[in-house]
Amino acid sequence: MAKAGEGDERWIVDDLGSQGTNVNSWHWQEKDVLPWAKQRLQELLGSLTVRDDNSGSTLSTGSSVSVTGDAIINNRKRKLIPSYELEVKGTWKGSTKDGSSAEGTFTMPYIADENADEDPELKAAVMDDSKSAQQLRELFLSQGRQLVHERVRGFVKEVQAGGPSARRLQEEPPGNGAAAEAPGAGSQAAAAFREEELARQKAAAAAAKKVAEEKQRAQDRAPTATIELSERFYARPGDLYECFTNPGRVQAFSQSPAQVEPRVGGTFSIYGGSVEAKFTTLEPPSKIGMDWRFKNWPDNTTSKVTITLEEVQDGVTVLKLIQKGIPKEDRYGNSEIVDNTTHGWKNQIFHRIRAVFGFGL
Repeated sequence: MAKAGEGDERWIVDDLGSQGTNVNSWHWQEKDVLPWAKQRLQELLGSLTVRDDNSGSTLSTGSSVSVTGDAIINNRKRKLIPSYELEVKGTWKGSTKDGSSAEGTFTMPYIADENADEDPELKAAVMDDSKSAQQLRELFLSQGRQLVHERVRGFVKEVQAGGPSARRLQEEPPGNGAAAEAPGAGSQAAAAFREEELARQKAAAAAAKKVAEEKQRAQDRAPTATIELSERFYARPGDLYECFTNPGRVQAFSQSPAQVEPRVGGTFSIYGGSVEAKFTTLEPPSKIGMDWRFKNWPDNTTSKVTITLEEVQDGVTVLKLIQKGIPKEDRYGNSEIVDNTTHGWKNQIFHRIRAVFGFGL
């Protein structure tokens, strides 16, 4: 081929400029789809809602999602080759059953074509170190992770299909030996994807509900035991009531770190977290109810503790305890759990209350 200005003019090829046609998308083309990627990821990841029926906690992502990086779709011989490296940042906020709230952030530092067949790394952080904040962060990284990854997989699928219009970047002109793509095909493909995504979400929600129901049925079927204890103390009912609701008194008799929030839904944790409980009833000075478990019990297993305080004579109070739903075995298969629970109440709580506060008879 001669250079321009030399040789037979019939063989000269000048720059065709805007008059040229890339027939059959034979030549390499690039399209910057970063603006679309930003908008699409914001649509997919903004305002997601996660609820945990077991704990009563709920959280949602913020509508503003930050996307940085590069996103290009290459087209060669009508073959689409996506190339992208993105970092996604967003915010979330939520609340627990007891009304505590918290906020945090989430980050996916690397969403790229080279790991398109893998779920990207997801990080979550909280604005404070409160227990409710940590609970909500764990909810985001468990149930929220699944939802976020589903949305990202949908985004990757759209990119691989062509990005903004979900069709080929270069349509063939009529009469070139191949049928041009029908108008509206991109929007139809996007609608089909949204329907498919909605179906996946419904299936995932149904599966999660089924797992939760099966877990609850298994817990209901599991063999449990009940203990009933009666103890006499030389004290007023109000004095004993404070031994379970006043943080200073709880730490005094347990001689260990304790967390006590004397309100319905509040935490009762002693012996460094070996006991994990929530207050369910508080009727001073005569009745206390708790959802109670030991750390070594099987997951999602709690018992019901009811403590009643009655002054049977001046200065003498009878404490009656009923604990229902104690599992027959701990998570390691040890079967002494009922006896250990009984001895724990007597030796680690009642005996210590008498000794520390002088309530013995």
